[in-house]
Amino acid sequence: MFHTNRKKFLQLLLLISLSCLSSCAAESFSVCPAWPLAGPAVADELTAVEGKNFWEWMGRIDKLRQQLELCQ
Repeated sequence: MFHTNRKKFLQLLLLISLSCLSSCAAESFSVCPAWPLAGPAVADELTAVEGKNFWEWMGRIDKLRQQLELCQ
């Protein structure tokens, strides 16, 4: 008797869980950043950075490159 009640309870719990999950809609969005176009502004920024700032700037560019590679 206990086994029958437990089976019905699990079926009901499963039905409730599935009804909640089916109401969740998937969101579509793009997480890929846009690659900035190099131009005079980028060249001016590159010439303005010095020493340790240069490596910080290069690290940010490398991180952007890695993110773009994951999107492809």
